Amino acid sequence: MMETASVHLRGQLDSLGRSIIQRLLRDNVNIIVREGSHKLLNEFFSTELEFSKSQILSSLSNPISPGHRVILLGFDNYTASSDNSDVGIGIDGAEVILVTPGGTDIEYDLSEVDCHFIIYDMIPSESSPTWGNLHLDGMIDSLMDDGDYESTGYTGWWVAEQDVADAISRMMLSKHPSPNVVNFSGRRSWEMDQIFDELQMLYSRTIAGQSGSFTTEHLVSPSTPVIELVSFEQSVQHERPDLKPLHESLILADGDGWRSMTPIRTALMHFLIGKMK
Repeated sequence: MMETASVHLRGQLDSLGRSIIQRLLRDNVNIIVREGSHKLLNEFFSTELEFSKSQILSSLSNPISPGHRVILLGFDNYTASSDNSDVGIGIDGAEVILVTPGGTDIEYDLSEVDCHFIIYDMIPSESSPTWGNLHLDGMIDSLMDDGDYESTGYTGWWVAEQDVADAISRMMLSKHPSPNVVNFSGRRSWEMDQIFDELQMLYSRTIAGQSGSFTTEHLVSPSTPVIELVSFEQSVQHERPDLKPLHESLILADGDGWRSMTPIRTALMHFLIGKMK
């Protein structure tokens, strides 16, 4: 009988953390969270837990032990804890993974960390101080305020939060240790004007649907986003993160490498819903 994996989640359990938990619930995993989050998360995922072999447990009665994996999300103070049995993360035999957004100037203390997962250009389901995206936030703010959007000229390797959560979860279930540094991003680059056109179309349809003024004109748009080739100069300016460690780790985990499956339009729709809640 296969031993049940144990994965600790610490830090800022916002939409990315919840997406990781939702993905892990599809498998047989002990998902261990801080005591303060334990009850809330069991209530939030009550329906999924009815049909899952996984459990959401409290770190108070399930401390970090050899063989466990520990995911540290964002910029929290991970060594401080109100759980007497859950102080510190430097447990011999436990794999500790720090997960942070890329493109920041923040320096990290990696002394107790085995792996650093760096996520670039993620389209979050909900904006938060850690996982919010200034480029996307600027776009949606200009749409909501009926203002003019000024492109920053940024070319992003956009990836959906759901695909990031899926890849992280698969690596947590792997029998193999993770590399020291793993980058996450999409494989294709998108210019900001393209992203804005998509978001503008989705926003227009959403507002029309809410107001009851939806017409056939709101359907006059390409059925799929138009992806243009990015010039060599732009590619050099915004070089794609090295995805080889991610791809190879996922092949070792389950035989299937890194393939982001969520269409860009779907990811932007999730983002838009989160912003309009």
